[in-house]
Amino acid sequence: GALTAWVDQLTSQCNTVGTTRTYTRPDGKQITVSGGVYGWEVDRDTLLAQVQEAVAAGSTGTQEIPVWSSGSAYNGPGERDWGNRYCDIDLAEQHVRFYDEAGALIWESDCISGTPDGEHDTWTGVYWLNGKESPSTLIGYEDGKKIYESQVSYWMPFVGNSIGLHDANWQPAFGGAMYAQGYGSHGCVNLPVDKAAELYNIIQPGDCVVSHW
Repeated sequence: GALTAWVDQLTSQCNTVGTTRTYTRPDGKQITVSGGVYGWEVDRDTLLAQVQEAVAAGSTGTQEIPVWSSGSAYNGPGERDWGNRYCDIDLAEQHVRFYDEAGALIWESDCISGTPDGEHDTWTGVYWLNGKESPSTLIGYEDGKKIYESQVSYWMPFVGNSIGLHDANWQPAFGGAMYAQGYGSHGCVNLPVDKAAELYNIIQPGDCVVSHW
């Protein structure tokens, strides 16, 4: 009873996956973001079993909390739980930034995100980069029918293998309100070819990606 309640309380205090985080970007902009799959998630059942065993054995000491997933920093609920190195996708500014381990801005570019129609909006939240591929063929389906097939040189997915950053040589320009003026994507973050190439050489699978308004 009391033990279970304590474990549940600890778990709820430590879990950050999908929670709302508020942070200040190095340039001073304050951002609130929620959702995504990145962060800390305690393996509650394993933790409970470990604590019950320790109590039964009368042992004291520190215990590593077992987790399903972990962030790179922990500052408590509602706080930023990733380190200095991450990719910041600002949908309001239509601008992407990459910060290195020292928190220095080492890459940035205008972008075009998803069409804001409720179906193709770029997902917001905190994610990991799931991989990268060069070149890559992006195929989109709706209602079981193929609606597009695009060849790209640099594919950097962060929502499964379906939403990611990539070059878009078919776009006439980037930034501003183009995403809402008929140039928006099916959800991906379009970048100029040269900028996508630069980012591809910097970003690594496992890097944190934060997509927000």
